[in-house]
Amino acid sequence: MIAIIPVKLSVRLPGKHLMKIGEKTIIEHVYHKVSKVFETYIYSKIDLPLPFIHDKSENIMDLVFNLKKRYGTFAMIGGDMVFFNENDLKILKESYRGGPVVPGDGYEDYEPMFSIYSGEPKLTRNLREALTGETTVYIPKSKFSKYAFYNINTSEDYRNAISIYDELKNNDF
Repeated sequence: MIAIIPVKLSVRLPGKHLMKIGEKTIIEHVYHKVSKVFETYIYSKIDLPLPFIHDKSENIMDLVFNLKKRYGTFAMIGGDMVFFNENDLKILKESYRGGPVVPGDGYEDYEPMFSIYSGEPKLTRNLREALTGETTVYIPKSKFSKYAFYNINTSEDYRNAISIYDELKNNDF
């Protein structure tokens, strides 16, 4: 199975994927972790210091539709989620049973940017519809590490991420 890391232009925190946490940029952290478990491709709307495919999609739904057409099944990991660990990725991958895999309860609390997409490519209105089906596997978030789904969207999120990094750097990071 492959993993896709989407990188879009950030409106709230421009340049966030190239901001550093410790010695690496945010996107470097994500890419190196995901690459340990999946064959990994970055689809990016910005130039990066890593190999990437230029993302020409209009929005995330267009990207998911085209990725389903191209790959069928793939994991999608947010390019601004730096605190998941290898075990979190293995939980996701090992839960695959032929359909979508989603951390959360499937209703209000779910993680579309840390999920496996699978099934017929069809244009949907939102990521929830792209992940919902009879074969969807929902994994309780409690199975994952404490900060697995922390993403960075604002300056405050970035400041908090530096503190989380300081907390984790000797253990889980």
